[in-house]
Amino acid sequence: MPMLVVPGRTSALSGFRLAALAEKFPFPKGAITGISSHHVHFVDLEPSADSRAVYAAAVADHSPGVGDSVGADTPENTWAIISSLLRGPSEVGEAPRDAIRLVADYQPAVAEAADEQKLGDRERVLWVLPRRGTISPWSSKATDIFRLCGLAHAVRRVERGIVYRIVFADGFEVPEYRLSEQKEIISAGSDRMTEAIYEACPEASLIFGQAEARPLRAVPIRGAAAADAAGRPARLVEDIQCIGKEEEEEIAPDESAQDAGESHTHAVALLARANQQLGLALAEDEIAYLVEAFMGRQARAEGIARNPTDAELMMFAQVNSEHCRHKIFGASWTIDGKKQDKSLFDWIRATQQCNPQHVLSAYSDNAAVLEAYEAREIQAWAPDSANEREWAMRSVPGGVHIVAKVETHNHPTVISPYPGAATGTGGEIRDEGAVGTGSKPKCGLAGFTVSDLRIPGFEQPWEAATGETGFPAHVASALDIMLEAPLGAAAFANEFGRPAILGYFRTLLQRVPTAMPPLEALQGNQPQQGEESLHAPPVLPDEPDMQCEVRG
Repeated sequence: MPMLVVPGRTSALSGFRLAALAEKFPFPKGAITGISSHHVHFVDLEPSADSRAVYAAAVADHSPGVGDSVGADTPENTWAIISSLLRGPSEVGEAPRDAIRLVADYQPAVAEAADEQKLGDRERVLWVLPRRGTISPWSSKATDIFRLCGLAHAVRRVERGIVYRIVFADGFEVPEYRLSEQKEIISAGSDRMTEAIYEACPEASLIFGQAEARPLRAVPIRGAAAADAAGRPARLVEDIQCIGKEEEEEIAPDESAQDAGESHTHAVALLARANQQLGLALAEDEIAYLVEAFMGRQARAEGIARNPTDAELMMFAQVNSEHCRHKIFGASWTIDGKKQDKSLFDWIRATQQCNPQHVLSAYSDNAAVLEAYEAREIQAWAPDSANEREWAMRSVPGGVHIVAKVETHNHPTVISPYPGAATGTGGEIRDEGAVGTGSKPKCGLAGFTVSDLRIPGFEQPWEAATGETGFPAHVASALDIMLEAPLGAAAFANEFGRPAILGYFRTLLQRVPTAMPPLEALQGNQPQQGEESLHAPPVLPDEPDMQCEVRG
């Protein structure tokens, strides 16, 4: 897997952000005297491309002019296009921050030792790159651009990371341990969900490697010897690697028992275990539905009763998730003991039902469409039918209408603010472009509703009442969200060419009364010694008042 490593030419972060990063690192004040950064680009070359010739062209000329090279297939012109695409307007005339490398016959230990020789006695380097097996939002856009610029024959994918060079003060003992393995360094210098830290250029497989597809696994709710839909024995253990075989044996029913109720209970128990192991977040009624679908009376009558595979369970969990089904918004609800005649979604739809004028489409496509006007011609750039590398302006008559779309991305943003908000913007643009036979995204906004910011040294009076409220360790604070998420949303939108022109944010954190059952009532449902509960343990009450947090 030949990989071209192309360093950037200017700083990846502003001086302000570098100073803030230095303060986050777990070193005494004044231990770091300098920290610099630059982007590093990784180009996954096609096996058919002459990677060594491309590398030779790169080493011979760091700043070639593209000229007439677009569409040419020579190694020199291939490098000319790559170099031009990876060099921003501010980098013209700047020298690369490091040497261009060709990673082919790679030996990590040798590469790390070579990188250490380039450093001073008081310097350390961190490479912050996308996690193995992931594709960054930048990579998705950049790879498409490379293909549109005629590099599909030479480049499979491109990726980007940041290299930090840290300089320690003379009076400070430079750490001898591996910085990339320290939790405090990882938390301060990277996004744990989407990035990984290395201390040298990693091998190509860690950036572009694709894992082998794992064999299907099945939950033996009908037993390991059950037949598949074609009547053949499933042979789960040998061929499909049964999920939780140990758990199956642990709660296996008496083989002599023929009671259908006991068999159903056994199936529910196994599926509940798979639900926990696979992280499917299925509710009890959904588990019961799946058991009935795979081994119920109708399935047996039609001859399709069988054990569900992990792929089927994962697809069901995604398609039937709150994100897709809007089960909470569609559920019945009660206010002050009075059942409401409309769901939350009904109330949302009610506005359009009361004022349907000028609405061409709503709640039926990827976005809503508002009536505007008919145009004599609509101009748009499109690839030429004869040559995909040639683009031309085409004009056709038609309606010019307005597409409106709202995309929520709460959970990804609270876990990883910058990429979570970025991919949320990407999902919104995708849905807009997929309306009808296609549309052209023009502009957008990004809004955030979070809890109290609690800015150090700038705490507000209303934040004192909930000052002791904590957050789970795996989520970002409201302040981190507001420092990173708006940048992620705007960056994706602006780089895509559909600017974010407006935004808002609000904060709210309140104590609200709650009717929690007493502790004794909760403990009364706990299994006795020697018993095992198949349900998640109940949440124990914290205080008479529950702290309710509202986040965007």
